[in-house]
Amino acid sequence: MTNRENNKIFISIAILFSLLVFLFSANAQSNSKVTDDLVIKLQQKVLLTQKQADEIKAFLKDYFINPSEEKRNALETKIEALLDGKQKMKYNIVKNDWWESISKELGNKKN
Repeated sequence: MTNRENNKIFISIAILFSLLVFLFSANAQSNSKVTDDLVIKLQQKVLLTQKQADEIKAFLKDYFINPSEEKRNALETKIEALLDGKQKMKYNIVKNDWWESISKELGNKKN
C-alpha cells in the first residue's frame, strides 16, 4: 500500500469514529433530557424535594438502560420509600399516568 492509500484509510476511520462519537453523545443527551422531563413532571405533581428528584432521576436512568418488569417494581419500591405520607398519596394518584409516560418514551426509544 502506498502512503496515499494509508492516509485515505486513516481519514475514513477517523470520520467514522467521529460520527459514532457524535451519535452516541446525542443519544445520551436525549436520554438525559427524557429522564429530566419525567422527573420534573413527577416533582411538580408530588412536590418532591430536589434531593428526592435527584435520587429518582438516578433510579430512572438505570431503569432506562435495561427496562424490565422486575426493574420497574424495584423502581416503584425505591420511589415510594423516598416519599413522605402526603407525597405517597399524591404519587398513588398520578403514578399510572406517569408510568404511561415512561412506557411511551421507552416505545419512542425503540423506534
